Amino acid sequence: MKILVLGGCGTLGSAIVSQLKEKNSSYEIITAGRKTGDVHVDMTSKESIEAMFAKIGNVDHIVNAAGSAEMKPIEDLTQDDLKFSINSKLLGQVNMVLIGSKYLNEKGSISLIAGVIKDELIKMGTMYALTNGAVAAFARAAAFDIKKNIRINCISPSVLDESMVEYAEYFKGVKSVPAAKAAKAFIDVIESDVNGQEIKVY
Repeated sequence: MKILVLGGCGTLGSAIVSQLKEKNSSYEIITAGRKTGDVHVDMTSKESIEAMFAKIGNVDHIVNAAGSAEMKPIEDLTQDDLKFSINSKLLGQVNMVLIGSKYLNEKGSISLIAGVIKDELIKMGTMYALTNGAVAAFARAAAFDIKKNIRINCISPSVLDESMVEYAEYFKGVKSVPAAKAAKAFIDVIESDVNGQEIKVY
């Protein structure tokens, strides 16, 4: 089984890769990131995504643990902030489905990532709420609409325990989860038949 993990060297991505290796040492795991990983990809660039798949070829599963958005008071958000957030967190994942599905083997899966901020609103989290909500809706609709025999789901984790040192001031009152728990949700999706669902890890 060949599995592409975007953001595979990050906190969550590393936990996903670790659990995949524990599950089955024969899995071929390819990590991808802007500057780290087995292959480099800029998810904000359609051309970069296409070049990555041209290099690695077909895969059985695509797991995305990457994408970010701007955290600012809504009054301070600029057009550049909007473009960055939408391109990184939303359009990158949309293009991962539109392009990646062509390189996904039959009965494979694509797992996108949203997050708790769509449901647990926080100060300066407007762009995350916007993009997370859009990603979750897109995953459900795409799974319903796509003709190819593949599955598309979305995992929405809470802020990670490991990230609270940096982000605790933003996530006051929000219960964090271990990266390992969030990673398990991605593994469960790969190993199940679930389709068109948002799996919340809050």
